[in-house]
Amino acid sequence: MHYKIKEVADMAGISVRMLHHYDKIGLLNPESVNAAGYRLYSDENLNRLQQILFFKELNFPLQEIKAILDSPNFDKKEALKVHRQLLLEK
Repeated sequence: MHYKIKEVADMAGISVRMLHHYDKIGLLNPESVNAAGYRLYSDENLNRLQQILFFKELNFPLQEIKAILDSPNFDKKEALKVHRQLLLEK
């Protein structure tokens, strides 16, 4: 399923402008752009956005979040374990 940028912004509770910024810095690129120029996001993009927002909540800088998520060693299962532990400590 594909979501327009406004739908993603509303689901995540962030601004369209923030999503544009994430796209500009390469942190969260849309799955595609349609003929009308709308950015379209996939479920996989939403999962990545969830990771971004989690690390942001822990005050990680955006460039560091990008490095973590783009790492070839990034393991989603391990990340969830770490997230859980960090939430328990908070």
